[in-house]
Amino acid sequence: MDTEEVLRRHRQGLNECAQRHGLDIVAYYPEVVSGESLYARPQMLRLLEDVEAGKYDAVLCMDLDRLSRGRMTDQGIILDAFKDSGTLIVTPDKVYDLSDEIDDELAEFKTFMSRREYKIINKRLRRGLRRSIQDGCYVANAPYGYRKTTVDRRPTLEIYEPEAKFVRIMFSMYADGYGCQSIASQVNAMGARPHRSDAFSRNSVAQILRNPAYIGKIVWDQKTHIRRNANGIPKHITICNPREKWTVADGLHPPIIEEELYGKVQGIMAGRYHPARNDGTVRSPLAGLVKCANCGKHMQRLVMKGQAYLLCTRKGCCASAKFDLVEARILAHLEDVLTGITPEKPVRTQDLSPLLETLDAITREAAAAARQKARLHELLETGEYDPPTYRERMAVVKAKLEDLERRQENARLRLEQARTRNPAAQAVNIQTVLDAYRTSDAAHKNALLRTVVQQITYHKAKKTKPAEFDLDFILISH
Repeated sequence: MDTEEVLRRHRQGLNECAQRHGLDIVAYYPEVVSGESLYARPQMLRLLEDVEAGKYDAVLCMDLDRLSRGRMTDQGIILDAFKDSGTLIVTPDKVYDLSDEIDDELAEFKTFMSRREYKIINKRLRRGLRRSIQDGCYVANAPYGYRKTTVDRRPTLEIYEPEAKFVRIMFSMYADGYGCQSIASQVNAMGARPHRSDAFSRNSVAQILRNPAYIGKIVWDQKTHIRRNANGIPKHITICNPREKWTVADGLHPPIIEEELYGKVQGIMAGRYHPARNDGTVRSPLAGLVKCANCGKHMQRLVMKGQAYLLCTRKGCCASAKFDLVEARILAHLEDVLTGITPEKPVRTQDLSPLLETLDAITREAAAAARQKARLHELLETGEYDPPTYRERMAVVKAKLEDLERRQENARLRLEQARTRNPAAQAVNIQTVLDAYRTSDAAHKNALLRTVVQQITYHKAKKTKPAEFDLDFILISH
């Protein structure tokens, strides 16, 4: 049955259960998500808030395992909320009153068993998935150059020649000595378009060149996902696994590239320098803090000939600068800010009117650009613009809108900073950063800077001196 049918039957069953017990249902909390993490279940979190507030006499569910199959800590939080508020748990089979010792122990036992059942089901699913991979008939997303099909009712891939020809060009060019950026520029000029972006980049070409699917292989376990709030980590993290941890099997699909050419390309790639892949560690003190003023992308740290540089990954964008110079400029700015908020100098209330006027002007300009974009659609539909002219004008308007959105966000951040500025707290935080920075490793430096820096915008013109770059700071105010 599909999800809607399951939910409909569950609601019908709970309505009948409520009638048998003489209960009036006042709210529904339908949710179809994994039971692994409580914090990934927004409806359950809403329910717990209402239960803790004592809104209900009872909560109806099809079974206790519908409340939680997650970690023991999550199960404890849920059961404690019902116990402390005196809220009953009503199922079609039994009513649980957790203030009763027997019901409390039974509920704990059933939630423990449901957790174990959940783990067993997941193990079976993983084993079934691995068997499908070993049989060569597992297909998640079709790589560039392929599209999904079936052979003897088993899912697989078939070559899609309009894209496959560009895959062959990429491998041939790389084997002839061209770099990933040159290949990306070449295939973009020839009209190739990737599945999930407007153009190929150095990274997307490198991913294609590494992919064993092009020699007829099926690959699994390329990445490890650490879920949000697992092991105390506040966000979801994706780690790229080394090749020795991959699961590789022969697929049913035909190869696009000969194994000899693929092996040659892998050998060349192994001998060349390439940026470190994401393995969950922080190597740059400025990771995620510095954005390019031109395109809005995060600046990257790259070591070339033994010297670290800060650069934009977009070709032809901002000029790069030596990493040490940028880092020193940031620390110098923090020292200047700290000097400016010493107790000897009284802090004046900042006039917010210029910031408000700037934000209002940008908002009006963005609205005008949005109207211009809508007008382009009309001109294409009425035939006043041919498709090439439409695409050219649309590209200009989209670039303008993206720039205005970045400026609008920066203006909002500056306004928020001015409104919430707490000089005393800011001074303490900056002093802590300056005291500990020099003796910390890259990850700790990054964590320290994030306590005082919200965003830094970088700009450097082409053919300028090494130290001729501009940094625009938005600091955390409290």
